[in-house]
Amino acid sequence: MAGLVVRGIYSYSIWMAFGMSKITLLANPDEFCIHHISRYSPVVRDVKPNWHTQQFNGSFLHQNIYRQPASPEVDAAWAALGVNYRSVVVPENEAGQMGLRPDQVKVSQEYGGGFPANVEGLHHLHCLDLLRKTLHWNYDYYLAKKQGPFVNSEYIVRVHTTHCLDILRQTLMCNPDIGVFGQVWWQAGGESEPTPFVDFNSKHRCRDFEAIREWAEAHQLPPEATVNMSRFYEKPKPGDFISPEIP
Repeated sequence: MAGLVVRGIYSYSIWMAFGMSKITLLANPDEFCIHHISRYSPVVRDVKPNWHTQQFNGSFLHQNIYRQPASPEVDAAWAALGVNYRSVVVPENEAGQMGLRPDQVKVSQEYGGGFPANVEGLHHLHCLDLLRKTLHWNYDYYLAKKQGPFVNSEYIVRVHTTHCLDILRQTLMCNPDIGVFGQVWWQAGGESEPTPFVDFNSKHRCRDFEAIREWAEAHQLPPEATVNMSRFYEKPKPGDFISPEIP
């Protein structure tokens, strides 16, 4: 009888703990939403989503800095978004939750251990930045500079760009925005009748991008010039998977 009571108390305690965790998540819709729609990431643990409503700048004709032709000022604006950040390092004890295998690349214990990883959202912005740089009116400018992706042959620049194009395609198809655009009337000078035109300045529910960017900036691996790269990574162990080609 005592054993049944103990088991009953144990089961009740487990049920209560589980129930309270569910209640906590439901009482905090931000937390519930981010856990429901995201794979595990240290960003989820460390950064509050701070969902907020934001109106997009969807202007068709008025160009902001991100749309302008190639220049040092435009490059600086994109760089400020984190498109050139180094990989972050994530703790070894969290790797499995993120889908990382034990035989993937690790930082040596001499340099603190952990797994090098990249925040996918910043990689998407890197890809968008590369597409910008390979626009036909920008391409020659960056090809002449021979910096970043453009230190490589034109063939590698091409496959890098199409890799980025397809990553963005898959991302947009994975998370299709189901918002809708309305239309407005506009009338050009000299025209007798107004014409409908799509209003791209729509409102969206957005995460706190700046908080994510700051997290990624703070957790970057050290610059290669400050470490001994021959000892920075653990060497593969016998039996570890080594890919015969770039994945």
